[in-house]
Amino acid sequence: MRKAFGLVALLGTLLFSMALGQRAVGFRLVLPPGGAGLGLALEAPLERNLAFRAFGDLFPSGPSFLLGGEVLFKPDLGQLDRDLRGIRPYFGGGLGARIADASAVGVHLSLGAEVLFDPRTGFFLDGEYYYPFGGGGSSRVVLGVNLR
Repeated sequence: MRKAFGLVALLGTLLFSMALGQRAVGFRLVLPPGGAGLGLALEAPLERNLAFRAFGDLFPSGPSFLLGGEVLFKPDLGQLDRDLRGIRPYFGGGLGARIADASAVGVHLSLGAEVLFDPRTGFFLDGEYYYPFGGGGSSRVVLGVNLR
């Protein structure tokens, strides 16, 4: 039991230190048709309107994990109209891996919007689709908060 607690504490410390070096930490509530899950994401800007997001979601009903990384086109609508500042629609994709009894690697696509409450806090609603290379895709809705 102590070894497991030590491993979890070490992993938490590692993730926290990685998060401090990134631009944003995201806390995710996943609502797929098969059962809810919780997740954590790290997001870093690449260019003005591009961002990289790495995430991990835990589904306790399985139990299973979904790990992934994706590049997102994420413009701020405030570039077009100052009244829309802080609204950031996005889409993008990358690779994902489901770790369960039958693990699989596949394509992960995202479409969503983030609304910034202030420069450091944003709420997002995301629709995601995961399609493993072996077939049998799944879609889900993600609600979350990004802290910068």
